[in-house]
Amino acid sequence: MKSIAIDTSALVSLGHTELVEEILEIYDVVISNGVLGELEDIGRREDDDAQAAKKWLKLSSRLKIKEVKRKDAAEDELFDICKDKDIVLFTDDIDAVRRFEKDIDCYFSVHMIYLLFKKDIISEDRALVTIETMKTNRDWRQNIIVAAAKTLFI
Repeated sequence: MKSIAIDTSALVSLGHTELVEEILEIYDVVISNGVLGELEDIGRREDDDAQAAKKWLKLSSRLKIKEVKRKDAAEDELFDICKDKDIVLFTDDIDAVRRFEKDIDCYFSVHMIYLLFKKDIISEDRALVTIETMKTNRDWRQNIIVAAAKTLFI
C-alpha cells in the first residue's frame, strides 16, 4: 500500500465527504502527533468541521501516526516526514504549498478526489458532487483549491 501524508486542513476537507473509508483502504495515511492533536481540538467543537474531524478520529487506529519533534505548525512536522520518506503531502493550506512545493510533492484534497476517480473507485459525477460539497462546507468560494479542482476535470 502506498504511503501518503495528509495534514489537518486536508483531513477535515476530506472528512466532509463519504470517502474516508475508501481512502484508508487504498493508502497508508501518515500523520504526525501534531496533526492528531489538531484533529482532537477540532473534534471538541460543535460544528461541521468537528464532525469531519471525528470521522478520522474514529478511525485513528488505521492512521500511521508518527511521533516527531513538535513544531509550531503540524504541516511543518509532515514536511519533515515527507522529505525524509519521499512521500506526497496532501494539504489545503495554500501557504504551506507555496513554502513546500520546491522540496516535496504537495497536492490539495481535491486531488485525492480526482485520484479516486482515476482509480475507478468513484464516478466522475460523484467526484464532482463531492468536490462541490467540500467547497461549500469549507467555504472555499473561488480560491486556488477550487481552480485546481476545475482544471483536474477539464
